[in-house]
Amino acid sequence: MRFKELKETMLIPDREIMLNRLVSINDADVLLISITSENGRHKLWTLRQIPDWVYEENPDYQPEENRTHRQRMQGALQDKVVFGDQEDSISKMIIQGQLMTFGTSQSTFCTEQDHEAHMKLQHFVEKGMELASFADVSVDRLFLTFYEQDASGPFPDLDLEKELDITLKFNSTSRTVAVHTEPIVLELGDATNEIKHSFYDPVTKQNRFFSIKALKRDDVWAQAEANFAKPAPQSSTEEEWQQFKEQYLGGLELACPKHQDLAVVEYESEDDLRLQFYSKDYLDTKPKFMTHADTAGKLLFSVFYSSESRPDAKGVKLRTTAIGLVDKTFDGSLVVELVHYDMELPEKTIKL
Repeated sequence: MRFKELKETMLIPDREIMLNRLVSINDADVLLISITSENGRHKLWTLRQIPDWVYEENPDYQPEENRTHRQRMQGALQDKVVFGDQEDSISKMIIQGQLMTFGTSQSTFCTEQDHEAHMKLQHFVEKGMELASFADVSVDRLFLTFYEQDASGPFPDLDLEKELDITLKFNSTSRTVAVHTEPIVLELGDATNEIKHSFYDPVTKQNRFFSIKALKRDDVWAQAEANFAKPAPQSSTEEEWQQFKEQYLGGLELACPKHQDLAVVEYESEDDLRLQFYSKDYLDTKPKFMTHADTAGKLLFSVFYSSESRPDAKGVKLRTTAIGLVDKTFDGSLVVELVHYDMELPEKTIKL
């Protein structure tokens, strides 16, 4: 960093209101530090701690390149627990009856190498930030977050002689919840006997039920080639359509080679929950090297199999999820595991 750039990394607000209010968000202590205005940008600043167990030595640790799909998923779900799911993100704050709506947010870990984060912490300490909540926490186990107000919103005009009554609002969203069941053996085709399965839900602390209706195969290549056999859409030139086709099929070849089909499970779940199953073969293998085309192909798959519920012939709501790949000659059984489900979370309000 050049000396003339130092000022750009510092926090030098035109206006600032210290809050110093501690709030519990999803069982984690979060300190609302202050509201700042700098160069017309208004921000709410918060501080929280990374849980100690994150730093515990993991005897099963594997380098990224050696990790299976299962290990990567477990790591991703742990990260959400540590750093917060979407519902941790503050969407609005009402303070003394005045509304601040936040459009973006950004978090910074206060590591020794991050001098910018340390300078911001120093600024808040000098302004009188309450230290007791995290006094004995190592600085490199803290992370600082700001929520930036939408550009059209005014900086709040507060009466500092009165109580700073605060209400926080969180948008409705979904949360991915890791679960565990015993492996299930499925035969290709419709299920001949409807067997109810269950899993323990750590959120509701009760058993939830589901039944699998069928294990099917899907020839996604036949579908893709049929779609591209149609004329180019009016919104695209022939050249743009051909370029999109090449990119799509390139990603598809990496995500699902031509000699394979997509294995798909149809299921019914209590409360119409979105469940995510995977084949044991898929979970125990290492992913391919992810190129941009590979990432695009997998993204298209996740969009295509969005698990929207639809009624079957009897009016029962069914959902569909892709669980892995099978050879086109496959005709037998697969071992399937339930890995997680999506919980819909309503809007949430916390009054301090």
